[in-house]
Amino acid sequence: MATKQDLRQIPFFAELDDPVIDAISRRLQREHYHKGAIVFAEDEPGDCMYIIESGQVKIVSDKAGREKIYNYLGPGNFFGEMALLLGEKRSATVRVVIDADLLVLRQHDLEELLQQHPAIALMMTRELGRRLGRSQQSPILREEFNIVAAMGRAAPTLARHLAHVTGEEVCLFDLGGLANVTLNQHALAQANVALVRGHLSDTENLAGELSRLVDQFYWVLLCIAPYETPLTLKAMELADITVQVGDAEPEWLKSIAPKGLWSADANDKSIQRLARRIAQRVVGIALSSGNARGMAHIGVLRVLEQEGIPIDMIAGTSAGAVFGSLYAAGQSFEQIIEFAADIQNKYNFLSGIRFWDFRLPPRTGLIKGNMVLSYFRKVLNQKTFDDLSIPMYIIACDLISGEEIVFDRGPVADAVRASMSVIGVLEPAPVAGRFLIDGGSVNPVPTQLLADRGANIILASSVIPSLEDRLHRRELKREGKLPNVIGIIMGAMEIMESEIIRTRMGPVDVLISPNIARYGTFEYDKVNEFVQRGEEAARAQLPTIRQLFAPRPRKPLRA
Repeated sequence: MATKQDLRQIPFFAELDDPVIDAISRRLQREHYHKGAIVFAEDEPGDCMYIIESGQVKIVSDKAGREKIYNYLGPGNFFGEMALLLGEKRSATVRVVIDADLLVLRQHDLEELLQQHPAIALMMTRELGRRLGRSQQSPILREEFNIVAAMGRAAPTLARHLAHVTGEEVCLFDLGGLANVTLNQHALAQANVALVRGHLSDTENLAGELSRLVDQFYWVLLCIAPYETPLTLKAMELADITVQVGDAEPEWLKSIAPKGLWSADANDKSIQRLARRIAQRVVGIALSSGNARGMAHIGVLRVLEQEGIPIDMIAGTSAGAVFGSLYAAGQSFEQIIEFAADIQNKYNFLSGIRFWDFRLPPRTGLIKGNMVLSYFRKVLNQKTFDDLSIPMYIIACDLISGEEIVFDRGPVADAVRASMSVIGVLEPAPVAGRFLIDGGSVNPVPTQLLADRGANIILASSVIPSLEDRLHRRELKREGKLPNVIGIIMGAMEIMESEIIRTRMGPVDVLISPNIARYGTFEYDKVNEFVQRGEEAARAQLPTIRQLFAPRPRKPLRA
């Protein structure tokens, strides 16, 4: 049974009186579900509703053979109520994304509660209205790219990487694209790649031949010639996607690829990234805001690199933008740690006096931020987003409109300066007619952005203490005095960010949470401890992360 105190922590019950809360708490039962578990399936009878106490679920439909994702729901949300109230079958499947504790209310209990306490019906009506407004967005459709038209001499390398990523045999179907490529068929076979030679003049029968291949193989790479022929154009028409691997893109290809064009440089990392994109194993990591605690992101990234966990894109807010951009710019971990160790000198208003351009008297912030911007331009070597070795997205907030602003082009340093502009401390960053502030005020852990940009495996490193962690820290530090003005501002930001994470965090496959709540906002002298905590948290999650990359062999998609 859920206690009244438990329910009070859930926004869903915030406005109800104590007698109503007591009545509900006596009837709710708590159930625990592990990641991947199905709470209920589409078309099952609806005999109960669920309230999410902790964790995350997604609402999906599998009827069409491809998963359509309608919504992600986190703590404080409820689901299953419509089938229960209307006596109908379930309209969707609910699958657990993060281990979840659910509060279950059975049909007969709900009917009695509605009769005794009409306020519950009003509360549900309001929530349903809000949810209806959010449900107008189109569902996410998961596309397959198992037939690929590949142009370029590095197509065999792509086939080998695709076989490695998926654990499945890949068919390399030569339609003239490998005429000048020396192939070692034995090495290909050992890499789980089968070479098949096509008939270069038989355009009419290509579809039939391809249908036989996809009955045998799930993945088929159509190796096409780098010039326009009827066969090349027909192969591109039949493929799910066209890719250019290793060689320069012909001008005609950019405008004629009927279903989109992806490309990769000749280097191995770029081709591996393309293979993961085809296999829908693109890996994104979100790095949270967090001031000094953000140094723990260094340890997380170092462990992932040491363990061979690929990172195809990064989204960062505030401190996450700082350390994510350094990593994406190709700096070594020794360089990044050296940068972090120097921050304590910069944040000391005496030793770092030349780093701070104070605004006296303060108007829109204590610090103008011009010197901060100059410093980051130097550290990042004036790089733009196009210069980064890993695609990077940086979050800021428009002070006037409250909009979330995503940087993915232009100078990286300008984006970092905007993302870390804490209200009252750094003046808002003027960018393209906008005044931008700390991205943590709208999206402290930007996982949804990664999903929107095509990430299929989403990792998150969050160093923002939860409200429970803050209470625990207060017990550890009974100083009996208020922090200074900047400490108050930072504390208020943390409370707001933790609430955003609790109620509106986007999809995430693995959440890495370094144990850093005991440390203060400005303990920049603890860089080694922060890095160590990040490493410990990442290593603890490695078994779960590796499961996401485990090959999942399957039968051919199309017969």
